Amino acid sequence: MAKRVRLTIDWRQGMADVPLDHQETITTSLFQDLSQLDEVDQINRVADPQVPAGGMGVAAWLWSILTAEITIEGIKALGQDVQARLPGKPIEFTLEAGGKSISVKNLRPADLDATLDKLVAAAQDLANDSP
Repeated sequence: MAKRVRLTIDWRQGMADVPLDHQETITTSLFQDLSQLDEVDQINRVADPQVPAGGMGVAAWLWSILTAEITIEGIKALGQDVQARLPGKPIEFTLEAGGKSISVKNLRPADLDATLDKLVAAAQDLANDSP
């Protein structure tokens, strides 16, 4: 059975100047598209910690951030897919496995493949260190 890791995909920095309704549209679209990928076991929106308990509506979710439960082998494909859907936007990936995490911030499109290869290697190391 393939080992799974949690990958947080955060592109908020690149969306600071985008209207909130457009950020929500992009987040919803990316959420739906990524949930269809074979590499993704589960994808979730991230709850806004500022919403009071019982609060409802679009403000209940953070825009421009998703988390995915994914196979280690699927990290590169997912990263490439996200970059293709958010061309030119800086993306932050945070990988969690075995109780440890690694983050890559302000990932430039030119560095995408090499950085994703390093994330895959780091995920394998973290997963191997976990019980």
